[in-house]
Amino acid sequence: MNVKDDAMTETPAPAATSHSRIGVVLLASVLIVAIAAFAWIRLRVDSGEALVPTTDLSAQALDQRLLVTEQHVARLEQERAALQQRLAESANRTKLLRDELLGVSERAALIEDSVQQLSRSDRSAMDSLRLNEAELLLIIARERWLLSGDLAGTLQATELAATAINGLKDPLWLTLRQTVTRELAAYRAIEADPRAIARGELDALEALLPQLPAANGSGTETAPEPYGFERLLKALIRIQPTGQQTLIAPAERQAAQTALALEIANARTALQLRQSAEFKNSARRIDQWLLRLYADGKALQERRQRLQQAANAPLSIALPEAGSTLSELQRLKQSAMP
Repeated sequence: MNVKDDAMTETPAPAATSHSRIGVVLLASVLIVAIAAFAWIRLRVDSGEALVPTTDLSAQALDQRLLVTEQHVARLEQERAALQQRLAESANRTKLLRDELLGVSERAALIEDSVQQLSRSDRSAMDSLRLNEAELLLIIARERWLLSGDLAGTLQATELAATAINGLKDPLWLTLRQTVTRELAAYRAIEADPRAIARGELDALEALLPQLPAANGSGTETAPEPYGFERLLKALIRIQPTGQQTLIAPAERQAAQTALALEIANARTALQLRQSAEFKNSARRIDQWLLRLYADGKALQERRQRLQQAANAPLSIALPEAGSTLSELQRLKQSAMP
């Protein structure tokens, strides 16, 4: 038993010896590497090579370095000033943008208040525009009717006003829509305008005048000049038939025709202004010139009679509904005002 125990105790000895040998070899290798590195560095130092690069410390080199440094410092200062200016400009722009934003916000608030006020109003802005348009058109229609009795112009202006009024859907304007409907019906019920009839008679008379023969045969043909005693007798005694028609000498015929044309122009002016009395007087003077200038034939008698009938008829038309829509509109606008 003892022999076996001793054998078992002595067995690990070779392993410990091998480990110690490996450690010695490693230590020797490290020492060799360190000695080699030290020798290489020593060799470099001995050969005069510098491990650290040398610097030129001469006065010229130092001045050059100082100049370059000052240039860098100046450039940096310029960049700093430019950056500072840009920062100031950015701050100013930011302030302006902030002020503008505040102004826009204030204007938006004012617009919102205005919109709210309009929404709270009994009449919308569109209704107000339609009412103003209708009032203007109705005033034009009234003036056309009262000043010149222009039925076509009055009817057209009233129809435009009715279009604007019919766009009002508020029950407040119901009576106004009914009133304009009645006024339009009254204008359209007028069958014929007396002024238009009289103007047509004047046109027909002017078209007939070139076709009428001259009174007492006096026209383009000239009577032969008398001689001797007959010429003396004609200079002393002028024979002229009595009656309503007074003949015109051939030398005065051109002036008489000019006077007739002026009377017709006066009649047309009276028609335009619906002046019944003036038109009647012009028609009477036209009739007198017709009797003196032209032979009284069937065509002339018909024209004279029709012209007298047109002159005796009133040129103005009595229409109670004229202007009623304008009065109703103005009354409703006054009552709707707060």
